[in-house]
Amino acid sequence: MRSAVLFVAAAVVGLSLAPGCGDDDCVSGEARCEQTCGDDCDLECRDHEDCDVTCGDDCVSACESVTNCEVDCGEGCDATCRSLSSCNVTCGAGCNFVCESANNCAPTLGDGATAICNSVANCNVSCTGTCAVRCTSTGNCNVNCAMGAAASCEDGRIACGDGCQL
Repeated sequence: MRSAVLFVAAAVVGLSLAPGCGDDDCVSGEARCEQTCGDDCDLECRDHEDCDVTCGDDCVSACESVTNCEVDCGEGCDATCRSLSSCNVTCGAGCNFVCESANNCAPTLGDGATAICNSVANCNVSCTGTCAVRCTSTGNCNVNCAMGAAASCEDGRIACGDGCQL
């Protein structure tokens, strides 16, 4: 009985420390962080060389102080990249993306999405539908629209489709 209790306790402790499960953060000091969760969850990756984050709809993901970050999230997600070399994000409809203090940010945004690039050397946004992009203190701000040419909004954003109204 005593060994069974110890085995169950060890299994529970092992599950609670596993990086990338549920809302857990990766273990500090590892070179690579891989995280996955379903809908409506929060994931954070800091101080790693590489981060790979995958989450469902309405999730929140953040990469900070890493070299490279890859994010794949569903509809309505919020993805943030700060203080890194490169950030590649693919997000669904209605997502919000923020990239700050980076060399290269390359999001692919779903319909009705918004993006902000602040203090980024190269911001290369691809919109699969309607979207709006704001670039401040950014070297190159390129917005590619799947359904035609990008347009300038009155407030300084760049939009695809009816994105100026987002």
